[in-house]
Amino acid sequence: MGTSLPCPSGSSSRPCLARLRRWLATLTLLASLAAGCGTGAHATAGTSTASPITSSTTRATGANPSATASAGVIATSYCDEQDTTIPGAAAFLSDQGPRPTNLTAVQEAWFDMEATMVPACSEIVPEPPAVTMQNLTNGQLSSAEFQTWVTEDEMWWTLAEWAGQHDQPDFVTDFLYGGSGNTFTSFLRAGGKVVDSQTCEYALKYDAVAVTAEQMSDLTVNRLTNAGVVFVGAAIGPCTSTWTASDGTVTNKGLAAGQEGRELDVTTTHTNAALGQYLVVNDSWDQGDDATADSIFSLVGI
Repeated sequence: MGTSLPCPSGSSSRPCLARLRRWLATLTLLASLAAGCGTGAHATAGTSTASPITSSTTRATGANPSATASAGVIATSYCDEQDTTIPGAAAFLSDQGPRPTNLTAVQEAWFDMEATMVPACSEIVPEPPAVTMQNLTNGQLSSAEFQTWVTEDEMWWTLAEWAGQHDQPDFVTDFLYGGSGNTFTSFLRAGGKVVDSQTCEYALKYDAVAVTAEQMSDLTVNRLTNAGVVFVGAAIGPCTSTWTASDGTVTNKGLAAGQEGRELDVTTTHTNAALGQYLVVNDSWDQGDDATADSIFSLVGI
């Protein structure tokens, strides 16, 4: 059966280009999985029985411009000294203007991720608390690979926090969430802002869990059908998550003392000029939203 492109030949509209990027990313992901050559979250499972092989407490650290530059990242493109608007980006992304030209390398790198500004370094360098990690993958995921994933996840949450305060729904939808939408992105698109305290922003506990092909299929609504690894995290209260709507209405979705906010993620790792290696969440489940996810929450004890 043939595969058709998601936009007409020669089209340059912003929605069409975004769909094309997501379509190509999906093809790349599925081709990698079909070939059995995944890394991190998509290493092929050899067994469906999960048992702990390591447990540790660590402090994840964020990437930095000098470290990522050696991996092919454009020099100085990681971030800027202050939030800086990218000329013409907002108009183009809302289909109200032409594609911006004559951008600096920094601006181009962030505009390629559909951001309308270059963030200040101080706003997107992670400051996570110490976390407890438990590897339940029977050796499919090494301790080093798990640590790398935790570091990438801390960066993910830091970027999401920045985006939630700076009106960046396209960046969130097309890059952090791999093209999928959810309550958070819908809220941003409606003009809302989200501000979290540290312990609501970051998880304090992480588990890497081996899952069967059937479980993976259930978790991804039949989009992925191979066995692999998923990640479970828990933020722990007390903490605040303040959602301010465009009309000024404020809702606190934080956690009470001792309460846990639990999430299961199916992820992949991508690389680009602005961030080097970064995490994309393909599917995400909160406790109570899915029977398969709930069975995994019960398994790991989070």
